Amino acid sequence: MSPKSAFSSVPVMLATLILGCLAGCGGGSEGEDFQSKAAQANAKEAEAKALATDTPCQSTSQCGTLMFISPTAQCTSVSYHPYLLVSPTAAAASSAAAKQRELALEAKSADPAQDKNLACPQGLPASPELTCSASKCQAVQ
Repeated sequence: MSPKSAFSSVPVMLATLILGCLAGCGGGSEGEDFQSKAAQANAKEAEAKALATDTPCQSTSQCGTLMFISPTAQCTSVSYHPYLLVSPTAAAASSAAAKQRELALEAKSADPAQDKNLACPQGLPASPELTCSASKCQAVQ
């Protein structure tokens, strides 16, 4: 084996060794896992909101809300977004919102800054009352 060919495989072996160590250790630190999950949750929220059209409605019964969980709040913090239940993208928006909540909870559990002993209020705030006004689903103010 020539010296050149012996050294050409070193980068490949080194990369394999590093990847093997990362896989064996869970792929990285808790902070990196949290940041990745939080970024994925935020991206899913943006996707769901983009899919959630709120017009044109004819009645309030055609309106619903998507619920999102903050991946970074110390206690469970939620927000709601009105949308049209009968739109062609309603099911996709609902599915993306469900995935966002799943990712947000995973991020919260991986957050090294979360105080696991903090007493948080139980329950979630109620979804806002909705109305179809000017052919648009919106929260009642």
